[in-house]
Amino acid sequence: MKRRIISIILILSLIALLLPGCVFVSREFCMTRDSILDEIGNFDTETEVQLQIGSGLLSLSRMIVSMVDHSETDMAVDYLRDIRNVQVGVYKLTDFNRDRPLIIPVRIARKLSKKGYEAMVKVKDRDSATWVMTKMRGKRLTSLYVISLDRDELVLVEVEGRLGRLIEKAVHDHGFDKNEFILNNS
Repeated sequence: MKRRIISIILILSLIALLLPGCVFVSREFCMTRDSILDEIGNFDTETEVQLQIGSGLLSLSRMIVSMVDHSETDMAVDYLRDIRNVQVGVYKLTDFNRDRPLIIPVRIARKLSKKGYEAMVKVKDRDSATWVMTKMRGKRLTSLYVISLDRDELVLVEVEGRLGRLIEKAVHDHGFDKNEFILNNS
C-alpha cells in the first residue's frame, strides 16, 4: 500500500514538473484582464474559459499527435513545434451598461508596450473593440496578444513562440508563396 501511495505521489510530482502553468494563466495576464474590467465599469463577470497551455503540455501534445500516421498530423506536429506558450481567457460580461462606449484602456497599451508589444491592428466601432499587438525580437515575431471586447464578452489571447516561422509554414502549406506578399517598391 505504501509503495502505491509513493508511486502515485512520484507520478503526480513528475506531471507537475513537466506541465508547469498548464491550467492557470499568469499573474500578468490576470492583471491585464482586471485592468480592462476596472476601466470599463463595475459589473459582474463570469469566467467561461481561462487556461494556459505551457511548453510541457505542448510537448506532450506533439508526442501524442506524432503517434498518428497521417500527413495532416505531421503538419500539426510541425506547427506545434513553433508554439511555446498559449494563454486564453474568455469572460462573459453581465449587467453591462449598453449605453456606455466600449474602449480598451490606453494604459493597457502602455503596459504592453513596456513589455515590448506594438499595436499591429486596432479596430473599434460602437459595439466592439479589438486590438492585435505583436512583440518582435530583432526581425522575428515572437509574441501575439489579442484583446477583443464587445457588449457580451472580453476575450484575451496571448501566444508565444516562433510565430513568424509558424505563419510562414502555414502560408506555404496552404498554397501561398511568401514572395507573393512582398511589396514591389518600384
